[in-house]
Amino acid sequence: MTRDDEDIRGLLAGAVPPLAAPPDRVAEVGIRVRRHRRRMAGGAAAVALTVGLGVGLPNLVAGPDGERVAPVTTPSPQGDAACPTSLDDRPELASVRYGDDEPLVPTGAVEVTSCQVPVGSGPDPAYRLGPRTLTTGVDEIVRLLNSQPPTQQDGQGRPLPDGQELRCTLKASTDETVLVLRYPDRDPVTVWTDYNCRVTVTATHGRGTDIQVAITFLDRYRAQLAATTDPASVTSPACPATFPVERMRKNSGHHPPNWIRFNNTDPYRSLPDPLVEFTACRYVTRGETGELVGQQRRRADADEVRDPLNGAFGRSSKSSDCGDKPDYQEPTVFDTLTVADVTGETAEFWIRHEPCRSVNNQVLTPELLDVMTDLLGQPPSR
Repeated sequence: MTRDDEDIRGLLAGAVPPLAAPPDRVAEVGIRVRRHRRRMAGGAAAVALTVGLGVGLPNLVAGPDGERVAPVTTPSPQGDAACPTSLDDRPELASVRYGDDEPLVPTGAVEVTSCQVPVGSGPDPAYRLGPRTLTTGVDEIVRLLNSQPPTQQDGQGRPLPDGQELRCTLKASTDETVLVLRYPDRDPVTVWTDYNCRVTVTATHGRGTDIQVAITFLDRYRAQLAATTDPASVTSPACPATFPVERMRKNSGHHPPNWIRFNNTDPYRSLPDPLVEFTACRYVTRGETGELVGQQRRRADADEVRDPLNGAFGRSSKSSDCGDKPDYQEPTVFDTLTVADVTGETAEFWIRHEPCRSVNNQVLTPELLDVMTDLLGQPPSR
């Protein structure tokens, strides 16, 4: 008996039930064998077809009831997310329609870019923000834009009387926020805000501004950065060998660089996200230059300095007059502490020790002083 015969016999034993003795048993068994072979050949063809389809079509995923369905993909948005470079193209705020039930922006956006458009000379070039693009939670931003008050509100959140002209303050600002929404099936929509007039407008109509739009965008954007930033790529800068003491003057116009604050919506929490690394540097003033005398760079347990820093700028923190009028004294010993968080952004803190103590012009707390002592040693006593 050949191997093929044995295979057929095995298949017959499992697949063919006992039969009553027919007039021609051998012939009927032969018919059954041929039928089984055809079924096996059909199954092999089906497998080959399935493999071929798997190569040529998108992979299937399980649906709610176990059904295999194609994965959902986000369509690519149309048009460019080009940020305006000035307010010249913004419509006249009083010329658009207010108070109707029409949505401010269409639904279905898949991307929203926040642009900071300069007003006049704009912000200090060192603090000019580039476009920030959000691709997660865009539906929520659209919903908030469309649920803003239909008309301008007064300072207490009350709508102005019908027919009342726009009221605008004269508070100086260096930039205005513009949102560019992109869609898979239509051209981008530009949304302009004016916080002096407390309105948000498109090319045709407007609404009163709800600050929750900006808060939600920044919270979502910060979470997006944290989710897409590789912690291994996050680092804090090394200590410079020298530091200009003039920058430490309270009236110098210089401020500690802080990029974390641009995405932070909590005014009483300077560092909302876990820290990945920090660099601490100590300087002693010699002439007009601070010379580096000590440094520490930490990655392990870096987040342990976050609470002391947040505590120094919390709700109960107090402003310091260290280095204030009439002398505007420059420090003779000072530290810098630069932290980097999970979003990849950094913030710098300036700690004065002599002849008085402060941190970023706030009172230096005992907790933060202990941190700097542990890192860089006992600072000079006053």
